[in-house]
Amino acid sequence: MSTLPAASALHRVGGISVASGALFVAAGVGAWVTVTKQLRAEKITVPGNAPRLAGKRVQGPATAYVEALVIKGNAERGAGGRTFADISEALRGVDSGSDEAAQLRKQSAALSTAASLRTSLLTSVLAYGVSAFATGLGAVLLLTGLQLRRVDN
Repeated sequence: MSTLPAASALHRVGGISVASGALFVAAGVGAWVTVTKQLRAEKITVPGNAPRLAGKRVQGPATAYVEALVIKGNAERGAGGRTFADISEALRGVDSGSDEAAQLRKQSAALSTAASLRTSLLTSVLAYGVSAFATGLGAVLLLTGLQLRRVDN
């Protein structure tokens, strides 16, 4: 069994680190760009009742998060502050053919649609976070690998 010189081992580990880092940076940047392009394609604008960024196009993590908050607030107001559980409970206590039941079903459908939209937007916010993490980790690996290779020289 032969022992490799320490400098040569550092050079190889540095090379692996550089390659891994470059891959992580490319994947992170690619994911960020992809999510941004998909959000832009939806042509969503943050509405005027948003606490911040009103009128801005949804195309990044901040605008996607604010849009999700606005959707939640609008859905809660539209349902009179009721939740799915409240509406389900109320539906059990009314005649299924009544106007009140029809109104409750509309509120339930609106809450369901809002929950779906919010989930999609919050998923994009999460994707931005993961892509930023991958890019940062890749940068650290890349710099570490370059330093290890420099030590070998």
